Amino acid sequence: MLAVRLAKLKFIAEELVLSRYLATHAPDAFDARTLARHILIRARDFIEHARGLRRPLNQAGFDTSAFHRTKEAYATTFDEYFKIARDRLGAHLQDFDFGKRLELWADIEISKINFFVDGAQEIYEGLAALNVPGYAPYADPHELNNSALKEALLAFQRSKKDISGVELGVDPLAMARDNTSASLNLTPVHSRAGQLALIRRWIGMQEELLERLKSYPRIVCLIKARIVTDIVSFCDCLVTRSVSAGALQEMDGLDRLVAAEGQSAAPITDFVAASHFDAELQMARDIRDKIGAHLEIDESYTLESLISDLNAYDLEKGVAFYKRALAAFIKLCHSVIFLRLYAADGRRIYGVLAGNSNVAPFSGEAPPPARRPLAPPINDEGAYLQNLNRWLDGDEAQREEARQFFWSAFLGSEVIEPIEETEDLGSGSRFWTRQYRKVHAFMASALVMDHLSDADFAGILELILSCRNGDPYPLAELLIRQSEQLSEFRQSLLCYALGEIGSSPHASATAFLEARARTPLWGMRFPATLALFKTFIKSEGLLRINNKGRAPADYDAFVHGLTNSMSEPELLICLLAFASLLSGRQLNTFLKPFENDYKALQRRIEVLCLPYLKDTAAGDKASLINQLIETYDYVGVALMIAVELENDPRALLREGLLNCCCRGEVAAAPHDQANRHLAMCFYLKKELGRALEIARDIADRNPDLLPAQILVAQILGDMPGAEEETKKTIEKIRHSYKLDTANDAALAHVEQEMTRRGAA
Repeated sequence: MLAVRLAKLKFIAEELVLSRYLATHAPDAFDARTLARHILIRARDFIEHARGLRRPLNQAGFDTSAFHRTKEAYATTFDEYFKIARDRLGAHLQDFDFGKRLELWADIEISKINFFVDGAQEIYEGLAALNVPGYAPYADPHELNNSALKEALLAFQRSKKDISGVELGVDPLAMARDNTSASLNLTPVHSRAGQLALIRRWIGMQEELLERLKSYPRIVCLIKARIVTDIVSFCDCLVTRSVSAGALQEMDGLDRLVAAEGQSAAPITDFVAASHFDAELQMARDIRDKIGAHLEIDESYTLESLISDLNAYDLEKGVAFYKRALAAFIKLCHSVIFLRLYAADGRRIYGVLAGNSNVAPFSGEAPPPARRPLAPPINDEGAYLQNLNRWLDGDEAQREEARQFFWSAFLGSEVIEPIEETEDLGSGSRFWTRQYRKVHAFMASALVMDHLSDADFAGILELILSCRNGDPYPLAELLIRQSEQLSEFRQSLLCYALGEIGSSPHASATAFLEARARTPLWGMRFPATLALFKTFIKSEGLLRINNKGRAPADYDAFVHGLTNSMSEPELLICLLAFASLLSGRQLNTFLKPFENDYKALQRRIEVLCLPYLKDTAAGDKASLINQLIETYDYVGVALMIAVELENDPRALLREGLLNCCCRGEVAAAPHDQANRHLAMCFYLKKELGRALEIARDIADRNPDLLPAQILVAQILGDMPGAEEETKKTIEKIRHSYKLDTANDAALAHVEQEMTRRGAA
């Protein structure tokens, strides 16, 4: 079996060279070290396989004294530099001293890497002198001379060159990256959460590289082995593994560490209980143990069989399994207050200067000194247009850069006009001077550009709203400067934007909204009414909070003035919208000063809903309406009334209720129940694509909730042309989750309906 052992040794030597090639073409030192972890693993494999080769060589009569001395010197050096790093950063991710981990990470650099890559090649080539049967001469992998591969790697390098700014890093190696605001992970539970964030980064980078290099089979095998190994490490850090007491693999997962802190680990434990977690993890672990973190040394496993097993492993399913586990981790982070920061890993931070880490570069070359960034050209109209196009047409990173540019320009570009505003304080007046700047004039003109599509018009409004927390007054002013030139539809969008900005006091903005709140056209009157309500709540709420002795404005009189001309159906829709806004993300800060008004609003809504219910003698539907109101689920209330009005002559109210939910005028509460009801609103309107998008978002965020996964399949099953996707989704659910009789019947019903529709 010498040929089997020699083939594995040659394979390891070649993978070492390929790994170095990938690492030296990585975009930065962190990515280079991430890829070079495979060199640590394969160098250890090389030592074990070389040692395993010596005895059969001796038994066959070969003189292995020189081979033995060389490989043992190689092994001694490996143990000195990389043994611990291989065990705790490569094959696994285990607990370790924070500072020592950074030191070991910095030790993964090109001079040491070259020693172990070139040394393995020399040891293998030294076997040629023995004339061992089955020995194949070493040759550099042909990929090293592939110009297309080199260009793909250069494109991968360039992909990160244009990314600027500072990001939040919560993993234990964040201090080893440039332009990163790092946090410390010094308690067991924080350390484990940080490790999970680190593995998430590793897998994400390797997935991106695999997608770029998927046409190169040997590189695909290499990266695939790394991803599978990291998936297993992620799961072992997330869920406590059942092993013998005192075993080397014994380690508390995040689930146990969170429980030890007196917090609920339900997002993890429920996910494990609902899914085939152990089975899917074991499939990945089998690959990891044979060719990922180790190369199987047993000669009964040929190299060809090991590579075949790796190729046969469905990485797409493996990554899908990992992403469900990741979603459980993120859900847990959101539910435990001291872990929330870990869900934000990688977020961009603005207003902070970039800087270099103190970790030695992978290449051994000193990095260039950090340069202070140039001030943005906030008075340059060419820069305005360039950044507006980046916002409208760019990727996520470009949009963020553009938003930051306009944020700076809105606050600091050249003042072209001061605007005076008077605030009535009851016993007197206060005079304000606001600054209308060059960038405001540019954006006002952009809103009335010829050939501007509705989508781009809405995109510009989105940009303006993303900057509303800076100086809102001139943003509201620029919206109405040339508003008369706009269509009624675009003016209705302006009404929404003015409500979100909430600039007050602002006489011209108030006049614009009040004029449109008096029009007979509901599509204009309703958003203008909502904008006036939002502006009132924000301005009056702030006064009530800051001036407890001040006589408050009359809430009832204000609302009556907005709604007294409405019909009863219009009033129901409007009050649902008011209540959803008061309890929603934007205005709930001001809910306390309006607590009594809000409770009265809830009671009024309940009274208005009751006549539309076809209720039981026990009043079950009335009770459900009350429960929906108590959970701030006004989308659920609207949906329930709309369902009650199916096949009812009052179709306009049904349509109005669904429309106001789908447009966001009745806002969904920030919980999954309300968002599921929102998906059902789109479903009833036959807007299945949007319903599916919402349902998928719920399912992705809640891998522990099987009904959320089934809802996706049910909506897909009703979409013409989506039969194949539906079948794949159902197969994935059955593969990934434990189904009881009811859940299996729900999926079977979807399949039956598709079959019936196909036969019709």
